[in-house]
Amino acid sequence: MGDDLDDILAQAECPRCGREFSIRYRTLRLERTVDCPGCGETIRPIDDTPIGLVQKLIDEAQGRT
Repeated sequence: MGDDLDDILAQAECPRCGREFSIRYRTLRLERTVDCPGCGETIRPIDDTPIGLVQKLIDEAQGRT
């Protein structure tokens, strides 16, 4: 199932500088961390994202909304 959803883009916000940016689900699934393109801070977006928002993205990608 994971490979089917790898192109979904999730929005994230850097807790340090507040910059919003997009992250592919594949990055969240495989790497778990990402560097902020604004300040370079390494963050773990999955820790700051409620599971309900992740499920909503999956449902939207599968046309269940």
